Amino acid sequence: MRKLILLIAFLAVASLNAQGNGDYVNMTFVKTTPGEDYGAILNEKWKELAQMRADEGTITGWDVWWRPGSTDSSDWNMLIVTIAKDLDSLNANAGVLKMRPDYTEMDVEIFSEKNIKSRTIVWDQTLVNKGLNFAGNDGETPVAPQVAVMNLMKVGYANAYEYEKAENSLNSGDLGSRLGWGLLKRLDAAGEDVYYDYMTIDFYENWKTMMSTREATSKLPKGLQSILNLRTHQQSVPLWLAIQVRPKE
Repeated sequence: MRKLILLIAFLAVASLNAQGNGDYVNMTFVKTTPGEDYGAILNEKWKELAQMRADEGTITGWDVWWRPGSTDSSDWNMLIVTIAKDLDSLNANAGVLKMRPDYTEMDVEIFSEKNIKSRTIVWDQTLVNKGLNFAGNDGETPVAPQVAVMNLMKVGYANAYEYEKAENSLNSGDLGSRLGWGLLKRLDAAGEDVYYDYMTIDFYENWKTMMSTREATSKLPKGLQSILNLRTHQQSVPLWLAIQVRPKE
């Protein structure tokens, strides 16, 4: 009986850990302008603003990811991720004057022009966390490791509930070479003409570990085979972490 109780408790905790933390996520896909130093603007200005917003509790995280292998012909080469517990907080307490209250109108205009010139916003999308598995995580926004793979999925209305359930079940236990896993549902757009409506993210310690998972060709586990009937895997995009902001302790 004691073993049965422990088993039930373990399964309950595993199920809870895999259901997501409800974080809202804004993803801004950016195409940087050749010859302009958008990286410096991010490091010297926007990172500072993100840290201020995180420390005051407006957001719980802000990350900048580079897209390795992107070229001048790629749609985008950088991803900016903002994370918050409340949907309205994603864009709250932001702006140039938040980080530079001493700026004049001319200063703001000059900086804004430089910022706009250095990049193009390709897409701006909003998602919500529906699944999360990080070792030692109790529902907070996790600290991301160096490498992530973004998997874009097309599910549709009919399969959405079963798909979320299946993904969480498959990824609720040991993740193998992955350091973390997340499931995101897209909120800003839906319908047949939308390229993806769900996204899974696999996190790895380094590039070598991520690539080694792709090298081996093995038989699919039964759990993954069942998911294949619920979604179409549109694309996988590897990412390299460039900047990360979390609230200071």
